[in-house]
Amino acid sequence: MGQKKPTKTSLVGLYIRNYTANLTGNFIIVLLNIFTPLAVFRDWQAFLRQGGWIWLLFLIPAVLLLVGFLQYLVQRPISTLLNQIHNGEEIDTSLQERARRRLLNLPVIIGLVNLSMWIALFAPLLLSFIMSVGHITGLYLFFRGVIIGLIASFTSFFLIDDYSRKKLVPLLFPEGRLTAVPGTIKVSVLRRIRVLFATGTGMPIIILVGTLSLILWEMEDSVISAGEFGKEIFIFIIILYVIFAAIALYLNFLAGKSILNPIKEMMGIVKKVRYGDFHQKVQVVSNDELGVLGDGMNEMMEGLIERDQMRRSLNLAKEVQQTLLPRTDPKIEGLDIAGKSIYCDETGGDYYDFLSHGEPNQGKLTVVVGDVSGHGIPSALLMTSVRAFLRQRSALPGSITQIVSDVNRHLTADVEESGEFVTLFYLSIDPANRRLNWVRAGHEPAIFYDPETDTFEELRGTGMALGVNADERYLECEKTGLAKDQIILLGSDGIWEAHNPKGEMFGKEPIYRIIRQNPAASAKEIVTSCLDALNRFLENVAPEDDVTLVVIKVTGKKQGSGLHS
Repeated sequence: MGQKKPTKTSLVGLYIRNYTANLTGNFIIVLLNIFTPLAVFRDWQAFLRQGGWIWLLFLIPAVLLLVGFLQYLVQRPISTLLNQIHNGEEIDTSLQERARRRLLNLPVIIGLVNLSMWIALFAPLLLSFIMSVGHITGLYLFFRGVIIGLIASFTSFFLIDDYSRKKLVPLLFPEGRLTAVPGTIKVSVLRRIRVLFATGTGMPIIILVGTLSLILWEMEDSVISAGEFGKEIFIFIIILYVIFAAIALYLNFLAGKSILNPIKEMMGIVKKVRYGDFHQKVQVVSNDELGVLGDGMNEMMEGLIERDQMRRSLNLAKEVQQTLLPRTDPKIEGLDIAGKSIYCDETGGDYYDFLSHGEPNQGKLTVVVGDVSGHGIPSALLMTSVRAFLRQRSALPGSITQIVSDVNRHLTADVEESGEFVTLFYLSIDPANRRLNWVRAGHEPAIFYDPETDTFEELRGTGMALGVNADERYLECEKTGLAKDQIILLGSDGIWEAHNPKGEMFGKEPIYRIIRQNPAASAKEIVTSCLDALNRFLENVAPEDDVTLVVIKVTGKKQGSGLHS
């Protein structure tokens, strides 16, 4: 089956609306002339009786035909582009730009054409009327011609603008962005309101003042009773008010639609966005403030869709990364162990793990805590690489110094030009032999607490962060004589260096205080208590950096309990 041609949009509606505007102007002036005090129109009536009506019968249609011809010339780029679209032809880019620009300027251009034609119609006849019907009547007719042009121009502006918004703009601007077209006349919402005010309020005043001025001028040599004159003027004012009240009401209806319909559409879209429906689009049909707002909302929708997709991806990445962290705390006889990581973004660069190295050794545990520079997706990816390197190398024979050195060499080859690095604390615990062995690669020292002496000690050591120097040699440190209830705490600097809204730093003292006041608490209770204290310190504001905490408590065969406040 062949591709169906798009439905052709006719411009006949534009001609109908423009002719309606011009005929409306003529009808209003004829109606006003009927109710204008007749005593001042002897010359005009004589002119009509002497065959002037035949002249007008041909002149006004001629003007309307001329207006239609000029309208055809103005609309020609639009009609040519519509024919190309309807016939499925390749669109001429220059023609498309010209047609779009002409469409946006069309209401103003047609309005100016109408005004110019009616002024041109009556201006050359001014001297003729002065010679044949009197200079006052000639001036009055010129004045009425200008009024016809103003009424026709204002009315055609709103009628053509309304038709263009409905039929033409959606076809020529399917993606909106009317404000991006150069060389266009931007009729703002404020200008529309001013035009409505001028039509509904200013125009009747101009007609009334102009009419009264010319009547009073002509009445200098006339005799008419005050009562009769007042009655005719009163009727004229009432008719004038009724006519322009009706015009203003209709034009307000059209202008109101041009303002309220886009606002209602935007409000409906905002309501749907509230419920998570981002696949909405404002139909932009103007290049005023509402058009700018509509384009902005469409761009916002695209951004929300991308952001939602990114959020879903980040949530998926978070789920994946969370699976890389220990799902449960290990159960090792003689040890009570708990750990937790909290990321400031969906993903992070902190890392902790429980693993083994060399030959499996029953009851022996290795705890690793790492901190990748920065946070977010890049740090999460680097953390994943570090985890893979550590797990793979720890499964092979070798001392912890060899393990960390090999991991550093592989990692440096990947990141040395990026400036990224990873701090690491690699701790091996042998509860059976009551011994600790560790390598510190640029990471914060572990905290060691002995409740018997109520003293804290930092497990230090020398060594540069991973990823800086491939030839770095790391020093293995050792501590023996582990005793029951001793506590080892490993963490990332996201804890100690956290700042509250007042700019104060959390530091290590609160950690020391919690451990000292709760020597009988379990490892999990200590972790929870430390993180709760950090949250209170931050005043429930999210941390600026990733936070990781691992607590190991030497218990023998029984685990401690009973956290004290």
